[in-house]
Amino acid sequence: MSLHRTRTRSRTLAAVGLLAATGLFLTACEPAGSDTAAEAGTGSSAAPGPGAADGGDASADNREDGTVTGVLTYLAPGKLEVGGRPFLVADDTVIQGGEICGDPETPEAENCTADELDMAAKNGNLNVEVTIKKGIAERVIQA
Repeated sequence: MSLHRTRTRSRTLAAVGLLAATGLFLTACEPAGSDTAAEAGTGSSAAPGPGAADGGDASADNREDGTVTGVLTYLAPGKLEVGGRPFLVADDTVIQGGEICGDPETPEAENCTADELDMAAKNGNLNVEVTIKKGIAERVIQA
């Protein structure tokens, strides 16, 4: 009988420990709207930094929809970043800019492909304006 009780107690204690650890894990992350997260995403300077979303401050997790302007950075095929905000490029994303594809003298005239945008991001030092909705770029325009 005592062996059965020991096993039951061990299993019960293991289950309680697992539940306690799960509870601590779930409460360790702060919600995006908390004061600490908002302070981490904003500086004390008066001018907004690159990547600030139009119409509001960007949160610390950088997942808000909006328009972001900054230097284009390549992460992976079809996945880019502007101003610390990663985004995906879809088939229907509007991509325009002479330095992305075509003649640099006519920056807004050229329509480009996602592959050309990836190549431009790999080359670096390209300023763009990106409109993001649900993590997917709707529009990428050379700035």
